[in-house]
Amino acid sequence: MKVEVVNLRKDRPVVLTAYIVDSSQEISWKKRSAVVICPGGAFLFTSDREAEPVALKFLSKGYNAFVLRYTTASMGTEKVYPDVLYDLANAVVTIRKRAEDWNTDPEKVVIVGFSAGGALASLYSVMWHRKWLSETLNVSPDVLKPSAVILAYPGVDYVKMYEIFKKSDGPASEMFFKSTITVLGTESFSVESLKEISATYHVDKNVPPTFIWTTSDDEYVPVESVITYVQALAQHGVPFEFHVFEKGGHGLSLADRTTARTSDQINPHVAKWIDLAFEWLEEHLWR
Repeated sequence: MKVEVVNLRKDRPVVLTAYIVDSSQEISWKKRSAVVICPGGAFLFTSDREAEPVALKFLSKGYNAFVLRYTTASMGTEKVYPDVLYDLANAVVTIRKRAEDWNTDPEKVVIVGFSAGGALASLYSVMWHRKWLSETLNVSPDVLKPSAVILAYPGVDYVKMYEIFKKSDGPASEMFFKSTITVLGTESFSVESLKEISATYHVDKNVPPTFIWTTSDDEYVPVESVITYVQALAQHGVPFEFHVFEKGGHGLSLADRTTARTSDQINPHVAKWIDLAFEWLEEHLWR
């Protein structure tokens, strides 16, 4: 395995860490699919629990994995949107430009996002073809197109979450408002500004096939807010697979010992999501 860290910005530590499967004359599989992993962290930081362990899991299945440490408040940035979209777009462009060096198939680039990283991944999946994004990066929209998207307990509907959290107190409500202020750079936000950062309200037929999972008892990203996104995908004919596990809460990552900070983050039933995702990817990448 080769590990390489690529700086994507000069003004802050936005980096793409590449985990590349070694080539061998004994193995016929040369050009690997790529997965770009966007860890969660409420846009305040990027979580280690949803970074390298996830990359190694994909690596074990033959994918080349890339962990994106996108713009967060920890880098001294008071407003992260739309910079985070440019970060992810730059990551995709970099992977395709260096596909030969990294033995990667440029036609098979998957985005994987957890929580806030899922918010970013979902926004990217509905924005990749927008003219303003491709013109900013000076590339063709096709260069930005993801092959598929995997979303784990993603923040996809800030309007719905706002409706829920403005009626409650506690850590989840506090985190929602802190994160949203970080995304928008202001404590005063309107429904329209919340819609702008919510993938649910931008879905169209150009959204790539999407795999989504969450838990029904997630306090930080209520399942109701994820369902509205799934409904939007269905209304626009976007292929998707959606799994809701009964128990597990928020932020389980792989839900096994490799990503657990506490014992309640080990959940063998929820841990099945990754195998389901691998099966789903096989169908959409190789059919």
